[in-house]
Amino acid sequence: MYLINNFLMKDYGVILKNTCFFVLLLACLCMHPAQALQIVYPKTLNTQVCAASTFFIGSTEPGSSLKINDKDVKVYDNGSFVEVVPLSDGDNTVKIESSKDNKTDTLSYIIKRIPKSSLVVPEPVTEEFAPEQYIYASVIKDNTPLRAQPDENAKRITHLNHNTILMLNGKKGAYYRVSLSPAVNAWVRADSIVNYSTINGKMLASASNVVVSEDKLYTYVKTDLSFPSPYRIVETDTGLTMELYNIKENTADSQLFNSSGAVKTLAVNTVCADSQSTYYVELNQKLWGYIAYYEGNTLVLKIRKAPDIDEKSPLKGLIIALDAGHGGDDAGAIGPTGVKEKDINLDVSKRLKKLLEKDGADVVLTRDDDSGEPLYERPKKAQDNDALFMISIHANALADGADPYKKHGTSAFYYNRESIELAKTIRDTLTSQLGTKDDGVGMYSLVMTRPTMPLSVLVEIAYMIHPDEYKLLLDENFRQKAAEALKKGIEAYLLKMLQD
Repeated sequence: MYLINNFLMKDYGVILKNTCFFVLLLACLCMHPAQALQIVYPKTLNTQVCAASTFFIGSTEPGSSLKINDKDVKVYDNGSFVEVVPLSDGDNTVKIESSKDNKTDTLSYIIKRIPKSSLVVPEPVTEEFAPEQYIYASVIKDNTPLRAQPDENAKRITHLNHNTILMLNGKKGAYYRVSLSPAVNAWVRADSIVNYSTINGKMLASASNVVVSEDKLYTYVKTDLSFPSPYRIVETDTGLTMELYNIKENTADSQLFNSSGAVKTLAVNTVCADSQSTYYVELNQKLWGYIAYYEGNTLVLKIRKAPDIDEKSPLKGLIIALDAGHGGDDAGAIGPTGVKEKDINLDVSKRLKKLLEKDGADVVLTRDDDSGEPLYERPKKAQDNDALFMISIHANALADGADPYKKHGTSAFYYNRESIELAKTIRDTLTSQLGTKDDGVGMYSLVMTRPTMPLSVLVEIAYMIHPDEYKLLLDENFRQKAAEALKKGIEAYLLKMLQD
């Protein structure tokens, strides 16, 4: 509706909002403009690339002949084309020529390939603090990553809560080194913390009043601390291990805990020499999601109880969050004829919502129109609504240097161990039902895969930049089949969990 209304009178906006809008939208976007030859990627006539190749994605009038640098290029029956073009260092001139009925359209691009050697930045020197000297600092925003190395692409060790107190013992470039224990260090960006003062000797917290409790949906393990300390949670074969750092004592070390809700046993062990208190949480169920956070100085570990699954109606009563990837100013990938990924994603999400609700599920959409819902607000919306699953729906693309004719198909991504089986099951069901190529299941650190609650996966149904798969994505029947396959994948996972 948000694009169709550009072509229609405003008075009809409300009426059209509830009509078969997506069919009209895609039909409108697929119409060719006056100039037959259109390039959607690269986005500008002059651009820079760091890879050994790029690709040209676009469309021309169906039935045209097309050449790129005098090489014949296949034009598909809807006018789409995608061609990989190798690059040399420096400026590369690329000429695209489309011809039909004695009419020729020509475009010329300059693609500058930048050698990787020219991108190397000298590594900054590590500033070492004096022995036993620390900067006492506080985290200024939730979900601040603590990394294994002082690099934006380094592995995330954990995520820190607002007001967590850190002990800093070094600095390198834009990062401070964080002392978690005498033997374990990590790194945090300087702009994610506020420094208070330099102290001699590490400030350690006391832990007390460890309590296990439960309500209808969750089991809680709560610990009172003298100040919020950093922690890390690791998923294990039997449950969770929580490592609490910069701790000098914990009154729960000798405490016995009764089984409660999802928790079968809880044991706490504090090693004063390591300034670390470890919580061993054994569950009496599969892991269905968890999250940890501070309420003032109280650390809360919140664990999702196993849902009640009806074998005959597995979706009944469950809350499922669906995320239509991209939206607003973020179009996502753009197909050869100009259709935007964000519209495909939203259409599939709405179709899936209807199917899930028909079978008794409650569905939360992170966006239900073309609003640019902030990325970090999407998993929060799912959590606030107690969703059991969060499925982020996408259609894929590639970066320069890849070949879309070799890498394409259906894929699924996860980040946490608890979500691996969900990602695999959905991928298997999609490829089986849609007949698409298996593009794999992978661990990938994304905003929509990192949440530990709900169980979170990101699905790439097919590739926007593969002409055959793009044609499928434009087909309303294929999008309906994709929604049906996603529903079957969720059901298959639920039934599989009943058998385990």
